[in-house]
Amino acid sequence: MITSENEQELLQKIYIGQNIRKEGILRSEIENTNHLSTLLKQGLLKENHWYLYQVLTTNKGSNLGKKMVTERIEKIEEQIKIQLNNIPKQSLNFFIRKFILKKLDFSTKKPYLGTDSWEDKVLSDDRIWILWNKLFTILMNFDLCVKTFYYVSTRNGELRDLHYVISTELQGFLSTQHYSFDVIQNQEDVLRLYPYLRSAKRYLNSDDIDYARQKCYELLGEFSINEKRLAGIIHDMSEKKITSEYNGFLSEKKPFSLIDPSRFDIYLEKNLIEPAIDIILGGEITLREYLVKAAFPDPTEVKMEHGFLDSGELGNFYILISDFERQLREVIKEKLGKGWIKRIENDLPNIFKNWGEKRRKDTRWGIESEKDLINYSDLGDYIEILKKYKRMFSLGDDDMGDIIAHLKIWYNHGRNPIMHARTINKQKYFTSKSAIDFLYEWMNRIK
Repeated sequence: MITSENEQELLQKIYIGQNIRKEGILRSEIENTNHLSTLLKQGLLKENHWYLYQVLTTNKGSNLGKKMVTERIEKIEEQIKIQLNNIPKQSLNFFIRKFILKKLDFSTKKPYLGTDSWEDKVLSDDRIWILWNKLFTILMNFDLCVKTFYYVSTRNGELRDLHYVISTELQGFLSTQHYSFDVIQNQEDVLRLYPYLRSAKRYLNSDDIDYARQKCYELLGEFSINEKRLAGIIHDMSEKKITSEYNGFLSEKKPFSLIDPSRFDIYLEKNLIEPAIDIILGGEITLREYLVKAAFPDPTEVKMEHGFLDSGELGNFYILISDFERQLREVIKEKLGKGWIKRIENDLPNIFKNWGEKRRKDTRWGIESEKDLINYSDLGDYIEILKKYKRMFSLGDDDMGDIIAHLKIWYNHGRNPIMHARTINKQKYFTSKSAIDFLYEWMNRIK
């Protein structure tokens, strides 16, 4: 068993530092080869040659490392608390709740200044960043945090940024020091406007009104945005000639348009990020609510200005939706070549199996089965196939992301409603048509 204090320190360092990646801590981060050799012989550590040379604890070593870290925290708990009191409570709460409770490794580099995350934007402020580094310096001085390099497998192993790394035991202890919210709940509701508006800005630049409207609507759910609050902040910006008036999602126009994009970013910085920084530094300032009294109905449930589709329009809509799906299947088969079904069977066996089960189910029910198995595809199958062979079907990850996003719009706003005899309004029609127009351009490009 470990007899040397230096060996104990090394085991604890590796036990903590290996949380950087499951493959372990880099061997280059370990200076004393004699202590390392001893721990390897004792079965407390093991080596891993995964592109780079890593070392990590065995089950036996992990159990001992966990015991050592837990006992150390218990022994110096009061000292840690005293040192943490040198960081403003609001800042400490912010660090713990927004970052430390979510992960165990943190880059030593400031977040990207152009980030869409309000949390990362606040963290990149010089005053906040100084306190952030102070927190991890305190933890490192207590030997409860390790600074080591992150790495990836590309190019046969590549080093990335230095990271602060902690253990689950320290994460649990710090969670008990989280006394109160750093920003009260309604203020955080306001701050979610920042990532929403930053993301929406990219879609609003599109000439495709239906696409812009659809993506901005989806962002409401992604960021849990209250539309009354969105309307409120857009109303304020429209008075300053930064944006148009708020049109909502049932208008034939975009929900709102940018008039002055540069002032748009400045406005968000001044009215959302700067007040948040002041709050987290301990200030008494509060964020403006940005609420309007008007109620905004869900555009997917409300009758549009031009009403619902009549029977003739529904027939045309069905043809639009089904014709596209047939074309999609043909493009997939053409790109995969004559042996396409064998490729699916070998590379995506679950899809092939599910298609076969659907065919057998048809037979059991006395339904004439499809000769072409791809006719049993659903949205998940299409997406999985495109992702598996993404080099054939896209120009890269961003392109594939756009393709998948439009497939989801076609499927959820067009194919599902029409195939299940749901009510179809103009919103669903124009949204689906816009997605299909985009997808036809994509298919023509890759043929």
